[in-house]
Amino acid sequence: MLRALIFDLDGLLVDSEPLAAKAMDDFLTRHQLQRRPEIHAQMLGRRLPEAIAIVREGYELAQPLDELIDEYATMRLDALRGVVKALPGGREVIAWGREHGMKLGLASSGMRRHVDLSLAETGLAGSFDAEITGDDVTQGKPAPDLFLGAAAKLGAEPADCVVFEDAPAGVAAGKAAGMPVIAVPHVGTPRAHFEPAPDAFVASLHDAIPLLEEWLATDLVSTAAVRTAST
Repeated sequence: MLRALIFDLDGLLVDSEPLAAKAMDDFLTRHQLQRRPEIHAQMLGRRLPEAIAIVREGYELAQPLDELIDEYATMRLDALRGVVKALPGGREVIAWGREHGMKLGLASSGMRRHVDLSLAETGLAGSFDAEITGDDVTQGKPAPDLFLGAAAKLGAEPADCVVFEDAPAGVAAGKAAGMPVIAVPHVGTPRAHFEPAPDAFVASLHDAIPLLEEWLATDLVSTAAVRTAST
C-alpha cells in the first residue's frame, strides 16, 4: 500500500546543485586546482564527508580530511544563503501527499545546517513529518540508511514508501531499502547512468502526480515496472 512519500532535497526539491558546484569551483581555485569531471561525477547524491573524501583522494590533497570538510561546508553554506530556490513541482507533490493522507519524509545526504537553510529559504520548512540528514547516519547513499531511517521515523514499512530522487546513488539507496523509486534525472544525469534502474522516470515532479494516482488506484507500488515516460 502507498502510505508514505520520501524526498531527496538537493537537485530534486531545491535548485542547490549549481550553487554547490560554484562553491566547489571556488574551493578548487583556492587550492590551485582545476575541475576534473570524472571525479565530481562520483560525488552526486553522497554525504558531504564522503564527497570531500573523493575530492581529497582524486586531487591528492595533503590537508586533513576534517579541515577540507569544514572549509567546503562553510563555502557551500555561504553559496546557498539568500540565493537557493525551490524547484518546480515539489510543493504540488507534497500537497498531493497531504491531501491523500500520506506521511511525508525527507532523506537528504546534506549536512543539517545546509538542509535547514535550504528549507527555510525556499519556504519548505515544516513540510515533512520526519527528516533525516547526512549528520544522522554513518553510511550515506548508495547505502539505504537514510531512507530506512526516514521510514522508521514515519512508522511506515519500506515497501509502502515511494522515494523521489534525482541522482543514481540515491536511486540505488532507495532500491536497497526495498522501496519503489521515482527518478527525476537532471540534464547532467542521463538514464543510462542509473544502475539499478528506478521504477519510473519522470521529466519533473509535476509529472509524478498522475503516476502516483495510478499506483494508488491500482496498488501497483510494490510491483511497479520501470516506465519510459518522456524526459
